[in-house]
Amino acid sequence: MSEVSTCCGCSFENSFITDCCTIEVYTDTDVCPGCNEHADTSGYICNECENWFEYPEELSEYNARMKENHYEEMADARRKYGE
Repeated sequence: MSEVSTCCGCSFENSFITDCCTIEVYTDTDVCPGCNEHADTSGYICNECENWFEYPEELSEYNARMKENHYEEMADARRKYGE
């Protein structure tokens, strides 16, 4: 199975945003440019919208969630507009 971003269902890359100062690390060092301390990075960046997310999602799970959201929106519209 393939994994996709949770926001767009697209490809993604590892995040290079530090956990301590939320600054992007541009070098191969593990030192944060903001506080000059050891920096860990976590999460992923969506290649479509560039949003950060913690864990990727299986494509089948993403599709099921989008389908469920669609049905919920349709039900909300029927309740609101009586359609």
